[in-house]
Amino acid sequence: MTVPELPPLPPSVRGGAAAFDGLPYPLPPKWQVHAAKRTATWLVVFGATATFALGAFAVWAAARGDLVGTIVWAFFFAAIGLVTGIAYERSGDEKALPAMINAIALSRAEVRPADSWIHFFSRSGPGRWQTAFFTTAGCGGSVMFAWASALAVMKAPWALIATIPLLLGCLVVVIASVMAVWLRWRHSSFGRRPIGISLGRHGLVYYYVDGVDEWPWESIARVRPSVTAVDESTGDFAPGLIIEPAAGAENDANDYSLGGYQSHAWLIYTAVRYWSEHPDARGELSTTFAQRRIEGWRDAMRAQRFPPVRL
Repeated sequence: MTVPELPPLPPSVRGGAAAFDGLPYPLPPKWQVHAAKRTATWLVVFGATATFALGAFAVWAAARGDLVGTIVWAFFFAAIGLVTGIAYERSGDEKALPAMINAIALSRAEVRPADSWIHFFSRSGPGRWQTAFFTTAGCGGSVMFAWASALAVMKAPWALIATIPLLLGCLVVVIASVMAVWLRWRHSSFGRRPIGISLGRHGLVYYYVDGVDEWPWESIARVRPSVTAVDESTGDFAPGLIIEPAAGAENDANDYSLGGYQSHAWLIYTAVRYWSEHPDARGELSTTFAQRRIEGWRDAMRAQRFPPVRL
């Protein structure tokens, strides 16, 4: 692979000037910088208590040979466990800066990266409590499904049809628990290629669970924000970043989720859009100057506090 020649540093960097711009872009509509309202403690305690109570009811019904009761209680056990785990996820008030690292840490060392040093915005792994709820619901639901299936076979083979709703519900919870455990493992060290977005002089790279999207700066025509699932009561929201390709680009337009990152979505959006729209400033990427610029944006964003959005 031939790595293109690096562009020269802009005059401000070569001269050592530290004249940072203010915030180049306003907070996108319906986005927020304050912390989302956390789930009330009593609701979490209630959810945890309900989860274990429903599990106990399912075991009690199975021990009595009650097929219908086992299926119903086990289904609600898995569902409440999943919902309680999801309640821990909130967006807003993230404060971390991107890590400035050697790009080889995010590769398998098979091909030389286009950029030696990059600014990496890392996505957060699932929390330990969320993972615990998912795993408990997934394992418990699977055991109860096996128990219910055994009861159905003993009573009448046709009764296995009644276990289909429980099977579908358990599959959802098991997949969620497996993904949570795997993502926590993936984010435990850089040697395991965490999920996130990197910026370098040659472009942007989006790291998926099982692959990457590479966007050379010249292939990006436009960057704009998106938002879904704004919760009016809590202030939680699901931000996104839409990248539109230039003519002749290999990639298609894509809406990348910015939820769950260690850095605020506004900071990631600002960084990507700024260097996509300012080719003359890309020479400062992969240097501490760009890192300080991002830090300046972060500090300016933290100084702003907007009231919760009411749609």
